Amino acid sequence: MKRRRKIIIPTVTAALLLCAVGIFVFMEIRLSSVRDELSTLEANSTASSALTAGLERALDDYKLNYSDVVSFTYDENGNIKSLSADIITLNTLGNEIGTNTDAYVNEIGTYEIVLPLSSLLGIQLLSGIGPDISFFVTMRGLTSTCFENKFESAGVNQTRHQIFLNVTIRTHVIFGGDVNIVEYNSEICIAESIIVGVTPNTFADLNVD
Repeated sequence: MKRRRKIIIPTVTAALLLCAVGIFVFMEIRLSSVRDELSTLEANSTASSALTAGLERALDDYKLNYSDVVSFTYDENGNIKSLSADIITLNTLGNEIGTNTDAYVNEIGTYEIVLPLSSLLGIQLLSGIGPDISFFVTMRGLTSTCFENKFESAGVNQTRHQIFLNVTIRTHVIFGGDVNIVEYNSEICIAESIIVGVTPNTFADLNVD
């Protein structure tokens, strides 16, 4: 009987240890998955808010109108010969929007994500039960902007010209030694006008990066 006990005790201990390791590994995998999902949602939400704030501040400073950035030349018959954009103004505006957006993201710095421990088990019946666990994530933003011109028919001898700002925010989500890059894209119309009259098929000097 003593020999059996000596054999059983190490076996049970080893089995419990393996179970503990298995549970730990499972919880770590679940935590990593949940953390990535929540941090991605948070990064997208932050990027959207940052872009709104950065855009509003820049447009308040510039008070941009369509006539401020687009000029026309006409032929002898009064038809539009060409359109040109004020590249310097648009680039300056794009850079300010990017700078303001990055500043907003970076101001947040480190934020806390809290979730119930039971949510790591993946069991719906236990969802929301148990003590909360929290982890801290750091975000850093890098925004790039470019402008795009779009033309479409708006009626007889009428063309709608729109200038869109294309924004890409690459949010670097840092947790421990891991860095997850979350990309947020948005397209915003910043100027629009209806051009009346015969317009050429192509327009020059409108590509802005």
